[in-house]
Amino acid sequence: MTDAHHTRNASRLIAFAEQATAILHKNERVRILWLTGSLAKGTADGQSDVDLRTAVRAEDFATIEQWWPDLLDQIAPTVWKHRWPGSTDEAILGAITTDYVRFDVVVQSMQDRKPRTYEAARLLFDKDDQAKHFLLTQPPPPHDPSTRLTPLVEEFIRLVGMLPIVVERDDVPIGMEGQLALHSMLISLLLLENGIDRMSSGKRHVAAHLNDEQRALLAQIPALAPTIESITEGIRAYARLFLPRARRLMESYGQPYPEAFEAATIRHLRETLGLNL
Repeated sequence: MTDAHHTRNASRLIAFAEQATAILHKNERVRILWLTGSLAKGTADGQSDVDLRTAVRAEDFATIEQWWPDLLDQIAPTVWKHRWPGSTDEAILGAITTDYVRFDVVVQSMQDRKPRTYEAARLLFDKDDQAKHFLLTQPPPPHDPSTRLTPLVEEFIRLVGMLPIVVERDDVPIGMEGQLALHSMLISLLLLENGIDRMSSGKRHVAAHLNDEQRALLAQIPALAPTIESITEGIRAYARLFLPRARRLMESYGQPYPEAFEAATIRHLRETLGLNL
């Protein structure tokens, strides 16, 4: 997708960011404002969030619990706003406007000069000529995606092994929930094949990071219906797609595959349900 296409689709969000900049420039608490996220990178589309980061006076940051809702409502009328849990040195705020623009504002103190690891940050204003002392785009520490493999594979096998519980209890709702969890794990495995750990990277655009073969594989999964038969067939399909790929990927990283766990699970399904994976 071209940069021009991204810009065209994100024009509404760009206009919102410009409006927010003008409004926050009038707020005496706010001393520096940056644009971050996909808009700063130039990869935003019409469904992206607007991500802002601001540094405020230290005395104001100390009382942020009292005024953060007003800050969001100053930017635009909202139908939902929330302060997410996080470290004490910054406030992570999220909101949705009445026009359904999703925007986030991360607030820190002017005294906080700790480096951050954004992929991109664009300075929108700097009232006191202090932005030069803030480093927001330091490369993140090295991360090995393969460290996620063993817990992912073991959890997948554990959930597959719970199918007899679903069948014996005729618990269709929990079976459907379990199958959706397996779907999520399969996506995580496919991304790990491409060197992406979405647990640490926060990737929410999945399709763009899958190759044609991986997309075709996902298309093989039978549609989920609210029946035990559909759940059983779906879980078998997920296991047949996931387990061989997981084995190959773990072997490529020199990691021991949980052979005994898989074998015991396969035997358990065969003995309890007559199901062959």
